[in-house]
Formats: sequence, C-alpha cells, structure tokens
Amino acid sequence: MKDNYLREFDAKVIASGEGYVVLDRTAFYPLGGGQSSDTGTISLGERNLSITEVRKEDGEVRHFYSGPAVEVGAEVHGVIDWDHRYECMRFHTAQHVLSRYLSIHYGIETVGNMIKPGESRADYSPLESFDDEMKRKVEAGVNEKLAENLEVSIEFMERNEAIEYLKTRGYPTRYLEMVPSSVTSFRVLLIGDYDAASCAGTHVKNTSEIGELAIGKSKNVGAGKRRIYFHLIK
Repeated sequence: MKDNYLREFDAKVIASGEGYVVLDRTAFYPLGGGQSSDTGTISLGERNLSITEVRKEDGEVRHFYSGPAVEVGAEVHGVIDWDHRYECMRFHTAQHVLSRYLSIHYGIETVGNMIKPGESRADYSPLESFDDEMKRKVEAGVNEKLAENLEVSIEFMERNEAIEYLKTRGYPTRYLEMVPSSVTSFRVLLIGDYDAASCAGTHVKNTSEIGELAIGKSKNVGAGKRRIYFHLIK
C-alpha cells in the first residue's frame, strides 16, 4: 500500500490451508480492484513455494501454491515476480491517464477495468461507439500526457477529507460514499495535477516509466457501455 517497488520481504506463517499460506505481513498484491494478483516465490529453508495467485478470502490474504501444507510459525522469505508486478504498475497508471482523458474530453466515466500483463482493458459509459478517428485522437492525447513525465504519488487521507478533496478534482465520489463507515481513510493516487483518484492498486512513480499506450479493439458490453483494450509500447 505504501511502497509499490518493494520486491522482497521476510514474514512468518500464521495460518496454513490446503494449497495456501497466510503470512503476518506480505508485499504480494492480492487479486482485486480490477488488477490481477502478484506471483512469485515464498522460501522456507531449502523449500521454495511457487505462488501462482494471491486472494483475499474469509478476511485473510491467502498465497496459493501446489504442494504439501506449511507448518504454522515457519519463517519465510517472499520474492515478488518483478516483471509481472512492474508491468501491472505501468498498465494501471496508464489506465488512470486514459480514464482521465476520456472523462475530461468526452464526459465518459470508468465503470470497470482489468489490469494484467500483456493487455489490459477498461469499461466506459456512456460510450456507444469508438471509431478509428476517436481512437487515434484519444491515443495521441493520452501519449502526450504520458510524455510530460508526470510525478505519481500516494497519499492517505481521512474519509471525509478524501471525499471532499476528490470532489474538487472531478472524481466520482458516490462510490466512496457507499464504502462501509468502518473504513475511516482512503488511499489517494495523484498523477501530477492531471488526475486524482481513490485506488488501492500498484503504480509507477512517474509516467516516464510507462512508454506509449496503444489502443486495440473495443466492443459493446451493455447498454451505453464499451470495453476498450490497450497495451503498452516501451
């Protein structure tokens, strides 16, 4: 949540189940928020667990692998698959810039996304069509913003402060207002003066790390809703 560039960590096993372990702390990003989970390895002694997915289940962050159970209390060393993580970071920040561009210039709202290596996507509404002319214009506009080398930072704000601040930045806060009141603070992502959003995903520190965004196909996924696929060119 604080350091997206953390690649390794030490931890202790606090729970163990069929094909998964729960740690007292972790740097693995769990599946959620429209982003695929981290992968990597967890080592204990000479045994290496290949972590294929991480998910939040029953209030636990579970690291899934194939093999025998691990003893509770075991001390382990975790290593993130950095290539996978870093590509997700680049894709996720690029998606925020794309979404902000569509919001400013077309009044379109992001209603879903899936960030993963290779190709990512986001859903937008209201958007009935996305012809070649609009595609080229959006692609050029987004790449122009990415080339400005905007600094990306993360701040933690108290709930009411975050909601009021994000309203002033044009972020649709009705989703935040539906979050249970037990959540008293929000993680806010800032991309220069261009974009501000509440987001728990992983991101780069500067848009110069992203390269260029290339928009691929798009398709209708509901009334007035369109899914846009994109990849990155470094």
